[in-house]
Formats: sequence, structure tokens, C-alpha cells
Amino acid sequence: MNVVKANHNPRRDSCAAPSTLSEVAWNPARETLNMALLTDSFLPHAGGSRVYYFNLFKGLSEQCGDQISILTTKVPGWKSFDAAVQTPTFQIKRHAQPLPDWKYQQALKLFPAMARSLQLLRSQHVNLLHTGDLFPQGVVGMWIKRSLKIPYIAYAHGEEITRTDCSRYQYRVRDSVYTNADLVIAANEFARQNLLRIGVKDTSIYKITPGVDCERFAPSSPRQDLIRQLHLNGKTVLLSVGRLVPHKGHSVILTALAKLSNWPGDYHYLIVGEGPSKPALMSLVRDLKLSEKVTFIGKVPETELADFYRLSDLFVLANREVKGEMEGFGMVFLEANAAGKPVLGGRTGGTSEAVIENSTGILVDPENVDEVVKALELLLSNIELRRRLGEAGRRRAVVDFSWSDRAHNLRQICLEVSERVRSALPATHRC
Repeated sequence: MNVVKANHNPRRDSCAAPSTLSEVAWNPARETLNMALLTDSFLPHAGGSRVYYFNLFKGLSEQCGDQISILTTKVPGWKSFDAAVQTPTFQIKRHAQPLPDWKYQQALKLFPAMARSLQLLRSQHVNLLHTGDLFPQGVVGMWIKRSLKIPYIAYAHGEEITRTDCSRYQYRVRDSVYTNADLVIAANEFARQNLLRIGVKDTSIYKITPGVDCERFAPSSPRQDLIRQLHLNGKTVLLSVGRLVPHKGHSVILTALAKLSNWPGDYHYLIVGEGPSKPALMSLVRDLKLSEKVTFIGKVPETELADFYRLSDLFVLANREVKGEMEGFGMVFLEANAAGKPVLGGRTGGTSEAVIENSTGILVDPENVDEVVKALELLLSNIELRRRLGEAGRRRAVVDFSWSDRAHNLRQICLEVSERVRSALPATHRC
């Protein structure tokens, strides 16, 4: 697990809980907590942060018996997803659609969000709020704290901070959301450093990195039907998984593949995901004459994602910074490593925390195509290197990235916040 107080150097970064965290024994028989997560979108909407929230809060429900309510929006496939995962202690309540952007015109949508949140909190008797997004959820959390005195924990993944740095007004609202929170969870070191930069106190920050389901993504033989369907027999398979947006760096990988010269083998590149960059990427594939080498798979259901990792020989994602957008961590690198696959990533954002350079994968400067080409040629031509990186990645995923441990530590943090708030109340108002 990786739960780190901002000013603490644990004995072992991957496992030690901070000594400054209140010593609260984890005991599922303890009085349960009643909590709500406000988030603009939730699974089955694609995105690493959505997987992060699902695993943390599902863990709180299953491991501790806490009552969890997810207040979020309707996304494609939500009905069947909710029916499959909801339990008496894990409820998803959906409304409307996700915000299209963070522009000022969306401000009026705060009022319905506030009304829905208020209704939920009162009906469910929620005593601790979690805000998974800045806008509007963070603003709603701040308002509810002031009006109803319900504490809230805010979350930061990093890119929401860099994305709003150059905005005219959003950065001020952002700073208020984080500084008024009772505690902030940083999902990675990149987010933690940015929180410190904008003035959040180090004593108010805890770090809980993403985990990975090592049973679901365990190494296994690839599906033969997919090999036949995608004509991959005898080919070295490269794979990317992620939204098709500029900062993921798909175009960098494509440009590098077109420049390969020192590797005579046959490869095929599978691109899993959807997004606004798809038309431009498809056009680039045609321009680079890679149409026979690249297949756009589209969105893959979560239940089938592991099959595509197992198809691959090498996972690649040349993530980079584009207008403040960057990879805060990169859960897909962990998923690939859990499947025993070596990875190639961009040396930007928080990727260096997900990939141990020259141990579980190779990191490159995504703005230097020649460097990317050299790394690809090395990995494609050296089967032993790929095997070694993949095995090290699998070991690290199993040892250091348990979702169960992370849910356990989040609950310790929630108990600390709840106890702190309760202690501050006048004796006549304590439960």
C-alpha cells in the first residue's frame, strides 16, 4: 500500500503507514461509517480515476460494512453496471449527464447539484462527504460543509491542478476547495507536490496511490479466437489502453513506429479506447502508411480488458504534457505489469511512480521521437529484456498495489476525520 503523510518518510514507501496517522485499529465490527462520494462520472465511464474510486469505496463497503452512497451522473451502460455491483451497503444514485466542460456557463448547474446532494445527505444521514472532482463536486462539498457542518475529504490526481493553473478564475475556486477540505487525498506524488505548491498544508495531505487487481490481470495464455480475429499469429503485439486524447501520446508512438529501421520483425499495434482524437489518429495512420500495422479496437468492456493485455508483448503509452493535461499516475501501466507485460511510458507527470525505470519498464522523453524509436527497437528486439521487465512488474504489482490495503487505509483516514470533527463539537451535540 502507499499511504503517505506529506511530510513523512515511511520506513518502506510501498507498505508503511505514516506514524503521524492516528493509531486506529481496523476492525470491521467497529461502528460503521455513513459516507457519500460526489463525482461527476463513475464506472462504466472510462478513466483511471473512476476505477480508483470504485475500488476504494467498494472496499469500504465490503471490508468494513460502511454505508456508501455514490452520487453521480448517467453514462452509457450505467443501468446494467449498477445492477451488477450495487448491494445494500453500496448504492449508486444517478442524475442528468456529466458536465461537458468547466466553463463558467456551467455555473448554473451547481444549484441542482447542491439540491440533490442536500436531499441525499439528509435522507441517508451521511456524516462524511468525499468530493471526487473539483467542479461542481468540490464546490458543492465546500458549500455543504459551511451550511450543514458536514466534513468533506477532497481528492487530487494532479492534472486537475495543472489544467486550471492558467485559468482566469478557476484556480481560485480550486484552491478554496482544497484548502477548506478537512483532508485531501493525493492519488500520487505528482498530485501531492502540486497541492503543496498551491498552498495546501502538508499536514492536511495523505497519499493513497492506485492499486491493481492482480487476480483479474494475472498472466495467462492469450485467447486464440482474438489472435485469429485480429490476424496476430506470429506477430509481436504492441498495446495502448486509454482515452484517445492528445496527452496520451498515441501520435508519438505512431510516428516512432513509422521510423523503425533496426528491427526486421513483424509487429502489430492495438489501440484500445475511444476519444476526440480518434479521427486525427486514423488520418495519421493512413499518412504514415501504417494501416496494415495498426488496429483501432475501440472501447473494451472492463470484463474483457485483461484479455487484451494478455494478447500483447509490450505495453506502450508515450504520455506527455499538452496544455496542462498530463498523466497523474497511469493505472494502465500497473495493469500491464500485473499481466506480466513490460511497459514503455513517457517521462512526464506522475508516470515515474507507476513505472520503475529499467526495472518494470522504460521511460522516454515523449517529445523526442528518436528516443522513443530507440526504446522501441530495444524492446522489440530483446525478448529476454521484455521477459525480465514483465516479471519484475508482476512482482511489484502483487506486493505493493493491493486495493484491499488501500481501502483499509482510507478507512483509517475517515475515522480520523470523523473523530476530529466529533471532538470539536460541544458535548451536547456529540452522538
